[in-house]
Amino acid sequence: MAEEDKGVSRVALRIYVILLESSEPLGVRDIARMLDIPVSTAYYHLKKLEDLGIVKPVGLGYTIANPLKLEDYIVLGRRLVPKLIIYSFFFLGVVVGELLLILARRWVTYDSVIVIVVGLLAFIILFYEGFRLRQRLWH
Repeated sequence: MAEEDKGVSRVALRIYVILLESSEPLGVRDIARMLDIPVSTAYYHLKKLEDLGIVKPVGLGYTIANPLKLEDYIVLGRRLVPKLIIYSFFFLGVVVGELLLILARRWVTYDSVIVIVVGLLAFIILFYEGFRLRQRLWH
């Protein structure tokens, strides 16, 4: 995964995602507990992120100051979603559209079957790969 801002470690990236998806500022201890890392490690990475201008202290916690531009992800609301998952839903839409056409016509053509099979395979593959990409943030 390529980050626009260089110098962001894997642990710092995980901290960034936790803060991005949190609805309120989080303290160092909260972050350390969520990641099962020592408080000193969480503090070190938070300070690095703060020095880069990515996070900022707010009260007794931290929040996002400037979002990172992550190559393979898009931010939807407060969720970091792999682009592959977004693409997978395009193919699901194609399948649903084809099924609606079949219901309207009341017959199935060979082309319809091909569209449904290819669309479902594309949906499953892209969704699975997007899910794996999301999981790699934590491992």
